[in-house]
Amino acid sequence: MAKEYGQVCPMARSLEFLGERWTLLIVRDLLRGPQKFQDLSTSLAGVAPAVLSLRLKLLEERGVIQRRIYSDHPPRAEYSLTSAGMELRPVVGALIVWGSRHLDTPRQLAHKTCDHPIELAYYCAHCEQTLDSGDVTYRPRKATRRTSRKRHSRVAGTF
Repeated sequence: MAKEYGQVCPMARSLEFLGERWTLLIVRDLLRGPQKFQDLSTSLAGVAPAVLSLRLKLLEERGVIQRRIYSDHPPRAEYSLTSAGMELRPVVGALIVWGSRHLDTPRQLAHKTCDHPIELAYYCAHCEQTLDSGDVTYRPRKATRRTSRKRHSRVAGTF
């Protein structure tokens, strides 16, 4: 039952991928800008190099990051977020906001102008409005050529 639910629920499918240890921390670091493997390894103290390498490969395969080789001898790469990866900014921000409210954390997100903690909100880009939770619904995706391909790729076992 849980496997079936994960196949149709976007949150469950997202967590299957993003919920792996270190994955969102890599994204968090890359939100600051391109990073080299050693930069990520230093920032993520405690991650084994093999685990970091595996996470970077998976993120690249899923189109979240891109790798740019900047030295052939020895081979060296720099990692940066793709546009899909940049879309994870609000996810990382939501976790930071929640953690700063409910966990003992030394830092929180704040508005630069007035220095007050920020809130996250639903936003409709079409209407250009911030929405209350009562204005949001969860509905089936409208069929388009793009979503049809994505549905097909889900059946094939890709993200």
